[in-house]
Amino acid sequence: MNLPNHLTQDFRLAGTDASTPRFYTVRGISLVLFRLSQFAGAKHPVLGVMVKQINHVITGADLAWQAEAGAGLNLLHPTGVVIGKFARIGTNCKIQDGVTIGGKGGEDDGHPQIGDGVTIGCGAKLLGPIVIGREATIGANAVVLRSVPEHSTAVGVPARTISS
Repeated sequence: MNLPNHLTQDFRLAGTDASTPRFYTVRGISLVLFRLSQFAGAKHPVLGVMVKQINHVITGADLAWQAEAGAGLNLLHPTGVVIGKFARIGTNCKIQDGVTIGGKGGEDDGHPQIGDGVTIGCGAKLLGPIVIGREATIGANAVVLRSVPEHSTAVGVPARTISS
């Protein structure tokens, strides 16, 4: 299968050689359907929504087809992950289960912009027009309402930076 480089990076099973796909895992299925929804949505928005809904039913992940995510996205446990349509996610990010990345309720209230190499712990909520810097770590169940500098760790409700 000749996929673009950023897609082959997404679809490799961690800890295996490049020829071993992760299509047969729930995280792989979720990612394949997310990328397919992006492709279909670019052709016609209704197709993107349809594939997004199929993804939601099969894997429990609610990933807007309009969201941008770089290569190497890793949805470790996609169940309960919600990514809003204006969210931007960098390359090689790891997202645990139950994570919400979106606005605060209105269409124009802004969505998170997440840098490369960010790790987001289970149940974390990233809301509003914030920027998460490169290589930052968001702790489990953190509610992030303010930007987080690169190479920092944010924890708590509301989240505060504990290292940088």
